[in-house]
Amino acid sequence: MVQIRSWETLRPWPVYMLAASIPLSLAATNIAKLLALLASLMVLAGAIRRRQPDEALARLKSVPAVLLMLAAMALSLAWTTEPGPQALGDVVKYSKLLLIPAIALLVRTPGQALLAVGIYIASQTFVVATSWLLYLGAPVFWVPAVRNSVATVYSSYLDQTIMTAGFAAICWHLRHDFPGHHGAWAGAALAVAGLVNALVMLPGRSGHVAAIGVMSLAMLWAMPRRWRLAGLAAPVVLVALAMLLSTQFNQRLTAVVDEVRAYRQNNDPGSSSGQRLTFWARSLEAIAERPLSGFGAGSWNREYTRLSLADGGQVVEGTQRVRNPHQEYLLWGVHLGVGGIALLLAFMGLLVRDAWRFRPPVRRATGSMVAVLAIACLFNSSLFDALIGEYFCIVIGLLLALGLRPRPDAPPQPAPAP
Repeated sequence: MVQIRSWETLRPWPVYMLAASIPLSLAATNIAKLLALLASLMVLAGAIRRRQPDEALARLKSVPAVLLMLAAMALSLAWTTEPGPQALGDVVKYSKLLLIPAIALLVRTPGQALLAVGIYIASQTFVVATSWLLYLGAPVFWVPAVRNSVATVYSSYLDQTIMTAGFAAICWHLRHDFPGHHGAWAGAALAVAGLVNALVMLPGRSGHVAAIGVMSLAMLWAMPRRWRLAGLAAPVVLVALAMLLSTQFNQRLTAVVDEVRAYRQNNDPGSSSGQRLTFWARSLEAIAERPLSGFGAGSWNREYTRLSLADGGQVVEGTQRVRNPHQEYLLWGVHLGVGGIALLLAFMGLLVRDAWRFRPPVRRATGSMVAVLAIACLFNSSLFDALIGEYFCIVIGLLLALGLRPRPDAPPQPAPAP
């Protein structure tokens, strides 16, 4: 009995480590990820031996989708045009998706779920507060001296802006779960601090779009039903306000327009937007060649190079070793064909379906995170890339665990309509 209690006490600790480390350190996250996957395998083996499946985990329709995605990617090794370690490495990179069911399997009680989410919020709050200090010019000794923007802390500004947008959405929707008489006000204040940090202090354009997206959803959900049609105009209004109030947002949006114009007029692939448009065009050509099977895991760079060199063309300088098109949907299309894109979209849709049974705050927080993922994948290979891919899997796993293990005083939620 003592051993059982000890194991139940230790069981969620890899999840706590994941929650604490993801905003701070990729190296620490990788260690925690390994521990979480090993612990979840032990739990799963014990459940199989006792023939006692986890009923809460079994309700997640997104878990079979994760397994199917990984199986399809592994199966594509049989026909990939990039044989060798790179193809296998790309499959291994997507193993981070297993963190979603692993977290839901290791967290067993409402208290553990709340603690895990609270640890994540505390860790991300530290990053956001540090970013504010850096932006305001305060002396900060606990961050690297070399960073790629003034307010960047431990990751790139691209990742940090996206992560901060997701953090703001979680704080807003879960603000009533914050402890203390003024907990809801503290959650709202953190949400505002995160949004200002993302839109004003950080230059990540993908994160700017994600922040506008989660703000639009929050406004839509807050409106009475009879006004929700008018609420569809929220993104336009918010973009206009952001351009008016944020010099950073205005400059970055204007730069995108200029870069796209230069690409269309002069076929200039040298800018960030120009490179992305070139990558996307080559990816669409590859998908058109093999729409059913794709070219297999790890094949994107080989096919990009082949298509770029065809008809006397050339590879854009500096992109010879790029392994993805900075667009997750097209990456799955090149690897697995149109079916790969359908798998990725189905996975996101099933995450939303799973969250539909949760109480409204958790449902909306989870839906917002899926929206951030969907938006980020339009401009980056967000599941493929390190750190930001782990971030999405960990935070979505935490929110699913929170929804699966509701507080005893939480009202039951009706089943979703068929």
